[in-house]
Amino acid sequence: MAKENDYIPFEFDDEVIERFKDKKEIPVHFYNKDGQILIYKKENATDAEIGRLLRFVKQGIYYHSDDQDTLGLGGKEEVLEAAEEGLSDVKLMSEEHAEILTETTTDLFDEMKNQTVDAIKLATSGKAMQRVFTDFENQPDAMNGLVNIIELMAGKDAKVDVERAVKRTVVAMAMKTRGMNATSARDKSRMMDQVNVTMMSALLCDIGYARMQMPAEKGLSDKEYAYVQNHPLMSYLMIAHESSIDDRIKRNVLLHHHPTRESLHSNNYPNLKTLIVKLRDLSVKYAEDPARVAIASDMRRQIKLLESDVPYDEDANILAIASEFASLTSEVPWRPAFSSSRAIKMMVNNSYFTYTDRILREFLDHVSMNLNNNERVIDEGDYIIVAAKGTGRTFFEVCQVTTANRYQSRPGVDRFATIYPNIGRSPKMTFLDFNMEKLRPDPRFAHYELSKDDSRHICYIVDPSFDEELYNRLVEMTAGRNRKTLPEEGW
Repeated sequence: MAKENDYIPFEFDDEVIERFKDKKEIPVHFYNKDGQILIYKKENATDAEIGRLLRFVKQGIYYHSDDQDTLGLGGKEEVLEAAEEGLSDVKLMSEEHAEILTETTTDLFDEMKNQTVDAIKLATSGKAMQRVFTDFENQPDAMNGLVNIIELMAGKDAKVDVERAVKRTVVAMAMKTRGMNATSARDKSRMMDQVNVTMMSALLCDIGYARMQMPAEKGLSDKEYAYVQNHPLMSYLMIAHESSIDDRIKRNVLLHHHPTRESLHSNNYPNLKTLIVKLRDLSVKYAEDPARVAIASDMRRQIKLLESDVPYDEDANILAIASEFASLTSEVPWRPAFSSSRAIKMMVNNSYFTYTDRILREFLDHVSMNLNNNERVIDEGDYIIVAAKGTGRTFFEVCQVTTANRYQSRPGVDRFATIYPNIGRSPKMTFLDFNMEKLRPDPRFAHYELSKDDSRHICYIVDPSFDEELYNRLVEMTAGRNRKTLPEEGW
């Protein structure tokens, strides 16, 4: 009888499927959580046979621990620990990199405000990004050095749309590069191609704002929020005519605020079915205009891409999280820029309805500290709330962090209470606050290592600067139980 931990969850994405198709094989047996074979190992597998794997993504697909090397995952944790056991103070971005990106982005955006995108300027931006990526990826400290773009952009007199685009592009580059390295992607040409697509998508995804009358006050009404949600389609329409832009980039622009699957409990926009209907109607209209026939054809290709079932849309996830970080750390008329630390905490606290668990883990583990001068946002003694899934329900558990390290999403924690959030739904879903009357102590102080527990993930960081009442109550509940000051044998 196989032990439960003999079977390891396997995370599918586009790259995995393409790799299997390139080799025309299903390299190992894949199982359900009980160890029953779902898909058998097969050589000379057809695309359709490989595609069958996607049917089982929602219920979970597992591989046997003995097959790690075959899948190219053998020793993955050890390799990561060796490469990232310490953080590097090397600054991976230079003044020259920031200057190149700022200048080319400014030139491109200025032109696009008054006319359609220019292929020559796009090519110039592409070359600039390729140089930045090459310099970044070739550095020995690329996986654990400082992604110092906030510091560099603070000294630039750039317009806010340019500032956000440059930050978003660099953060997306770092996440894509480190994610591919962490999953043992070693095909350099494929990596360069995919990173270039991600970076160009990050550059272009918000250009639609230039043609819209954006609200200039804090706090959006439902009507204003609905208007803002049109910007992915507007951004796409500004580049749809340009055949030199990769179809994957155009798809990413349409979906950069759509990181999770369709759900009633998510902040995804625009609605996928509504978007497809709009594109289909526009394609019919444009097909009747000889000057727009090529755009109609492009729209039909995008509809086909949007209708494909993607188990995990990595680029949409990366772009969504990079966009929020860039926005929060940039000054706007109604507020100053937030610090990197505050921005990261706000993103975690907004994550439950906005991001997949996977992208939040990758952001916290591989990028967040390097965006924050190598300082942790989650440390020993901190209070966090984790969402624990089981028996079809989600419970919100209050925990105190007992051990924290480089991998911010995977601390050791003691659970000492449960709590219920008050959820706001307008104009988007969010935790308004937590119901103090339903704070239920759990005297068992059960310990969990989140690195070994896939059923729990961090969804909120309790910070005294913006959760003073809750924080003080948790301090009272844990008085005398600070693991950092008590001898280990007491636990």
